[in-house]
Amino acid sequence: MNMKPLKSGVTFSKWLLRITLVVYLIAFYHGTLAYLDFLDVSFVFALIYIIAAVALLFGGFRKRDNITVYSALLLLLAVAFNIYLDVADGIYGVISHLLPLSIAFFFLTNGNK
Repeated sequence: MNMKPLKSGVTFSKWLLRITLVVYLIAFYHGTLAYLDFLDVSFVFALIYIIAAVALLFGGFRKRDNITVYSALLLLLAVAFNIYLDVADGIYGVISHLLPLSIAFFFLTNGNK
């Protein structure tokens, strides 16, 4: 007996990815965002992450892919640069960025399809 994928769950799973990304980033960076220090690099990255994730969430309400793709690209570039900065911390510095990286790459390649 062959198992077939649940195609009716694709839309729900995409919304779940969007919501999970926003909740994860807010939970992960709420301490950094609590102090408004625009000169701190970690604050700037946290702010970029949250803005891009919220734009990715709102991009799902649009018929066109523009907001989704641009916000995914912004998030992907920010995460990639942050991985570059955190690679000195070892594998754990990289692991903490894998969830946002993979979700951003997913929406960059798929858009709102």
